[in-house]
Amino acid sequence: MVQNIDEIEYLYSLSRFGIKLGLDVMKELSGRIGNPQDFYRTFHITGSNGKGSTSAMLYTILKQKFSVGLYTSPHIKIFNERIIVNDKYIEDDYIKRWVNEKKQIITDMAKSGMQPTFFEFTTAMAFDYFKEKNVDAAVIEVGMGGRLDATNIINPESSAIVTISLEHTDRLGTTIDKIAYEKAGIIKSGRPVIIGVEDERARSVIERIAVEKNSQLYDVNEIYKISNVEMSLEGTKYRASRDGKIYDVKIPLVGKYQIKNSLISITMAELFDPSLDYRKIENVRFPGRFEVKSRKPLIITDAAHNPEAASGLVDNVKTLFSKKPTIVITQLKDKNSVEFFRIISEITDHAIITEVKDERRKDAEILGQEARNFMRSVEVIRESEMAFERAIESSDFIIITGSIYLLGEFEEWYAKRQ
Repeated sequence: MVQNIDEIEYLYSLSRFGIKLGLDVMKELSGRIGNPQDFYRTFHITGSNGKGSTSAMLYTILKQKFSVGLYTSPHIKIFNERIIVNDKYIEDDYIKRWVNEKKQIITDMAKSGMQPTFFEFTTAMAFDYFKEKNVDAAVIEVGMGGRLDATNIINPESSAIVTISLEHTDRLGTTIDKIAYEKAGIIKSGRPVIIGVEDERARSVIERIAVEKNSQLYDVNEIYKISNVEMSLEGTKYRASRDGKIYDVKIPLVGKYQIKNSLISITMAELFDPSLDYRKIENVRFPGRFEVKSRKPLIITDAAHNPEAASGLVDNVKTLFSKKPTIVITQLKDKNSVEFFRIISEITDHAIITEVKDERRKDAEILGQEARNFMRSVEVIRESEMAFERAIESSDFIIITGSIYLLGEFEEWYAKRQ
């Protein structure tokens, strides 16, 4: 959604410098603004999937007792979604003031060959905003990877690695072991790490680094026993037990994978303050995660963007529905779109392939050719607004997925249509 705020457009203009993994620029930038990340407690969460939901759930538990910030990315509708304190988005006025005050730092650093990127400058703003708001704690979602991510200048109370799968292989490595090494880079000396990772190769890498860092490792797959799982369009319920303690958990997020995500957040919260009531997790809000936008027709948006997330989406549809949806779908260039389509084809015979306006979009015609290998009916409609219209015309059950950017374009279109 276009916000028409010059300072936000300036931030976006920094995207031309791409994604640069490494901490030197971020350390320099943060140092020039007084290292704001050192003024409050932090929690650090990474993962190929689930890191955003897990961050939101931990934030929700913590804010029953503390003033808490939440930093996630990307956003769905507006930039301000990325930076939240106590359920309020960062204010436009703060963004304007901060960017104008700090813009000279960008210029000065660029002259010395240390050009900050969009994500680095935005991360620095989030850290500074949390300091100004005098938060007790902030939950920080990793942007990409972990070890060299701009967020990895914090010294968190605990870290979490939710899942690991082959993604961003051009930047993080082409094997599970290499990606696990990058994500395990957020483990800090003497601070606990909580994991939901199931792949044995990845686990062995994480376990080795945890030992090297003298970090206590908590694997939610091993320390909890799960029973009484119930799923509906309203959310997920289950019972977990650990060392004789019973947890009856209810969350308004749909999916068996949310069980793992929620247990990671509960574990992190209890390690920090055992008096926190885990049941407050039922108040979590995190849009675009198997979110029902309309009942008639039934429209669901889901931010699944890689094969692992596609499997979770497929499981949800198979569990909750007997009929197949029409799926409006796209993928960015760096995704394994062929495998994504193969998995999604288990739940649909009709796909409408489209594109997003992001420069990393993959050509819809190429995506269409890939999808036709797996699905009986594939339409290619390059303009996303027209793709949404076509879906509404042709089906009473629609899922929008494949990229969080597509969800943003849907939200903008849907708001105009109401």
